[in-house]
Amino acid sequence: MQQQPPSQEEINALIAKKRAEVLSRIASLNLPSGHSNSNIAAPQPAVAQSTASLQRENTTAAGIQKTNPLDQASLQDTIAATRARIEARLKNQNIQNAVSSAAASTTVSAQQPTTESVHNSELHPMLRDDYKPLGPSKKRPRLGTTMPRISSIKANQRKEAPRQLKIEREVPESFSNPEKNPYFDPFLGGRRKVEPKARRHAKQFQFVKPGRFVEQAEKQRAEAKIEQLKAEIAERAAKARLEEEVLDVNAIRQEEPPMVEWWDAPFLAGDSYDLDKMKLEGDNSLITIYVQHPIPVEPPEPIRNAGRAPSQLILTRKERKKIRRQRRLEQQREHREKVMLGLLPPEKPKLRMSNFMRVMATQSVPDPTKLEAEVRKQMQERLEKHVAENQARKLTKEQRVEKAAVKAQAEEKKGIVCAVFRIKKLTHPQHRYKVSVNATQLGLTGCALSCPQMSLVIVEGAAKSIKAYKKLMLRRIDWADSQPKLEAHTTRMETSDDDAEEASHDYSDNECHLVWQGEVERRRFTQFRARNCPAELQAKNWLAGAGCDSYWQIAKQYDPNDSITALDPFA
Repeated sequence: MQQQPPSQEEINALIAKKRAEVLSRIASLNLPSGHSNSNIAAPQPAVAQSTASLQRENTTAAGIQKTNPLDQASLQDTIAATRARIEARLKNQNIQNAVSSAAASTTVSAQQPTTESVHNSELHPMLRDDYKPLGPSKKRPRLGTTMPRISSIKANQRKEAPRQLKIEREVPESFSNPEKNPYFDPFLGGRRKVEPKARRHAKQFQFVKPGRFVEQAEKQRAEAKIEQLKAEIAERAAKARLEEEVLDVNAIRQEEPPMVEWWDAPFLAGDSYDLDKMKLEGDNSLITIYVQHPIPVEPPEPIRNAGRAPSQLILTRKERKKIRRQRRLEQQREHREKVMLGLLPPEKPKLRMSNFMRVMATQSVPDPTKLEAEVRKQMQERLEKHVAENQARKLTKEQRVEKAAVKAQAEEKKGIVCAVFRIKKLTHPQHRYKVSVNATQLGLTGCALSCPQMSLVIVEGAAKSIKAYKKLMLRRIDWADSQPKLEAHTTRMETSDDDAEEASHDYSDNECHLVWQGEVERRRFTQFRARNCPAELQAKNWLAGAGCDSYWQIAKQYDPNDSITALDPFA
């Protein structure tokens, strides 16, 4: 679609607008509005710029004339306004360049004056006819650059010599004259001559006390250990997806006690324990004549050993020896007092080969051989008496069995403990034999399940028996030994061809771990049994019949490399 040319009225309005803009700029630059003489030599780049802009104006005017012929007078007015604007701009630039280079060009022109420079030089702004004085608020143009009075480079600055006071060795006479110096004290002994301060003597060696650096090293080790524990705890918490805990000793501070405790607040009128402000009597007081009897609540589980007497105080070995020594000394003192009072006959001397010559000094001279025989006879009688007393106190076989059963029952009354072990391979007959026989001897019940994926051993019994069984499973048995050998006196278990074939397998990676240990309410098994399960489902169903199917899931999810779930076997 062809664009319509502008009308004459639009062109006249545009020219009037441009003319108003040029006049406003000239007024702001304090220049005359008429055409000025173009004797100022403008810089070459500015001339080129003005020429280019003039060419663009001519081209635009020519295009307008070509597309739509207009009045020649209006076109000439537009070109004249554009030239006036360019000349005003060039004049403004020449004035600024002339003012900035006035100081430098004045000196050069004074030394080498030429006719061309005189004709082309411009007058000082103050000597021109159109000079207008600036107001007090406007800055005057700087005619030249002034050199700084103070050196800006630190290396060129003069360094002032430090002021030193003169040291006077001799004190004037007026110093000790009370008339001239009323502050002088003759009792202090003023000297006329001041000697320099004597040089101090060198200090003696101060040797480090023994153990000083050892204490510092121990303190540093303790701090390093605390930091290591903090890092381990933080790592465990992050691994278990717990919230981060700030373990800082300084953050653990004891809170200050409140002014009034919460249990005393209902009985007080304010924040003090004054007797006058207590609400102990009256209608608003919480203290009444009524007694509240709480409703008894039955415990969720029956209390074990409710009728048992409280346990006696258990003394240490050192305390038991001390009590025994005091008791024996008291018995000897009582026996000695009875002998002195004539209530008991005196005991015969306890003769030995080392003391009979000293005790029986008068009788050893006539017949020492007879006395020696008597001493040996007494020694033999004492030995036989000691052996007879020990034999009388010795229990029979039936009594020992009964005593062991009573002790086992007493241990079981303290609580039934269950332990679950996970074994990679339990196919070797010697391993199965040790697991079964030791469990029976220690009075434990449970089972040993052997599966292709893993093997599980569950035992339950007294805490003391469980402790001994853990030593067997985790220390005594070498699970990585492919062919364990039994001693000659050990009873061999009958094995089948399949067991002999399985015993030849590689057990180098076999291992045993304690998966779980805790106290249970009652025994789940009546005896210890070993069972082979070719499938995992069969083992889980067999454990479900005893109510122990959760043990298989715990053992299956157990990770021996996880420090969070791993148990301390001998804790």
